Amino acid sequence: MAAQAGPPRVDAGAPPPRPRWGPLGALLGADAPTLPTALRAVRLTYAVVFLAQTLLALLVSAGLLLLVGSRPRPNDVLAGVLLAMSLLHVVIGLALGYALAGRPGRAAAVGSATAAAVALSVTAWFAALMTASGQRPIWVVAGFVVVSLAYLAGFTLTPRCARAALRPEPAERDEPVAIREPA
Repeated sequence: MAAQAGPPRVDAGAPPPRPRWGPLGALLGADAPTLPTALRAVRLTYAVVFLAQTLLALLVSAGLLLLVGSRPRPNDVLAGVLLAMSLLHVVIGLALGYALAGRPGRAAAVGSATAAAVALSVTAWFAALMTASGQRPIWVVAGFVVVSLAYLAGFTLTPRCARAALRPEPAERDEPVAIREPA
């Protein structure tokens, strides 16, 4: 007998195949994703990137403490500067995230959430530096409060990214635009 050509037979009662990459695959692979699907994927992307950067900062800080051996002396001026820079990066990260969050398209939404998470997680590096440089506990706690606020502030951008993911990406023009040179 000859093999039957054509697409493989699919059982009518079988559930559709699940996406490979969880919520992110559901967003990027769907023909028409829903808002909850987009929101789940964008929030997960934001959370994973932010928390990975924070964990990396803490690991580097712990490594520095192990390498140095002796405990450095606290310096209130250094701690104040680090806290001020951390607060400044919350503003910068929110401005960047808000500017990017309105770009239409699924890939742009995921990229916007990633950029916002990286920009806002810089606060974790300042808090880790406060820890590694032996600052007073009040300064370290203030630094980690700013990290928490940065995470929450960025998390409020995710619905805007998810709504933008549902808008179609702008189509590229097929023909180049003619530029006239001055006479």
